[in-house]
Amino acid sequence: MKKVRIAQWSELEDRVPAPALVANVDLVVVRFDEEVSVLYGRCLHRGARMADGFVRGDDLVCGVHNWDYQVSTGVSSYNPRECLQKFSSWVEEGGVWVDKDEISAWQERHPQPYDRDSY
Repeated sequence: MKKVRIAQWSELEDRVPAPALVANVDLVVVRFDEEVSVLYGRCLHRGARMADGFVRGDDLVCGVHNWDYQVSTGVSSYNPRECLQKFSSWVEEGGVWVDKDEISAWQERHPQPYDRDSY
């Protein structure tokens, strides 16, 4: 396991999605109460960044076409067959951490088509 710090806990606003990038994989970090959830950060519908969306109730909602995913699981509330990958995450020493090895392994199975050099 290779621990990577992706956010400062105190800087995350409750129920406000925040972006992160690890191993060329877009992530979305959501603090809810005293919990944290780190999900694949692209909507399964058209690839919009989920960090540009919003939280409504227990759902993370894509800001482009309103596709929804449960913050705690990544499972779509509308269509449970659709699911954003949820990655292991934890709060330690004031930061939010993930396992880069887990994300890298997922990325190998799901290569990302986004050309970040053109940003």
